[in-house]
Amino acid sequence: MSKKSALHIAKGVKEAPFINPNWKGAKRLKQDTDSLAEAVLQGDITALSAAITIAESTSPDDEIKCRSLMNRLHPKSGGAFRIGISGVPGVGKSTFLEAYCSFVLNNDPDARIAVLAVDPSSEWSKGSILGDKTRMESIGKSSRVFIRPSASGGRLGGVARSTFEAVTLCEAAGFNFIFVETVGVGQSETVVSKLTDCFLFLAMPGTGDELQGIKKGIMEMADVIALNKCDGDRTNQAEQSAIQLQGALQLITRTQDHWQPPVLQISALNATGMEEMWSALDRFQRHGQLNGWIEERRREQQEYWFKSNIGALLFERMSEKETWGKESDSLLAQISKGEVSPFEASRRLMDKILA
Repeated sequence: MSKKSALHIAKGVKEAPFINPNWKGAKRLKQDTDSLAEAVLQGDITALSAAITIAESTSPDDEIKCRSLMNRLHPKSGGAFRIGISGVPGVGKSTFLEAYCSFVLNNDPDARIAVLAVDPSSEWSKGSILGDKTRMESIGKSSRVFIRPSASGGRLGGVARSTFEAVTLCEAAGFNFIFVETVGVGQSETVVSKLTDCFLFLAMPGTGDELQGIKKGIMEMADVIALNKCDGDRTNQAEQSAIQLQGALQLITRTQDHWQPPVLQISALNATGMEEMWSALDRFQRHGQLNGWIEERRREQQEYWFKSNIGALLFERMSEKETWGKESDSLLAQISKGEVSPFEASRRLMDKILA
């Protein structure tokens, strides 16, 4: 992949929320966050880890710190090539990342790689195994690689709540390749396309994944598709699957002009097909820059997260109103008795609170 092209993506960023300088703790907070932000800008991995931990935290104090950090670092971000990776569980996303990142490190001496691996959270304990760093042990030893596993927190879409902030922080720290590995839950993993430049979908030969090309879902959003585990006795089957998948993709209308997602055959276990992957991603990046869609995609992503956060903040602020609890409990009782649908009840609650 072109070193030069990876570092010349239009930023199109907007400033983060403003912290009131008259707040009594503003001076101390500014000193703390300024020191941490400066360390992140210097590429300090410990500082970067601490900053992402703050972004992932749900405590009110850390939320304020996160806003202050983003105020300082968000304008410094935007210079990396962001690649989202999705696929069904067991397709070998972590194995692929280890093989491909090793290839990049060996072929680009200036490459600095950040891997943000999102693991599923338990619906009961809310815990997560976070084993991706262990599975990518060989590249994790490199000083040019930063691997950060995060829990999804039960959020749909395959990414964590704080993944957007983590991408921003990694870019500010000087990483020029950022991979976002989703949890691997199937067709719902489209939110990763809202924070990456390129969406890579991994499938397996002979599993029916080639038929997913006719669905208006995750395959429609893929920019590059790779059939993994094309080795051993699956080689012939992989050829047939690739042909079927390529044919199915002809039925999908791309929003980006003049780009047909390539279907690659790779083996992450044997590290084969990595040069073809490098070439495909580089072609996509160059084509996207030439046609202006990467810049446009970044603008659309900023708008998406702006609107998404407004919805979350509205819910949070409305729940603080005194009338919220009584009205909510009353409507929930009506829902449980089948007297009103949940959609009608939610409208009634909004009408009363926002009146």
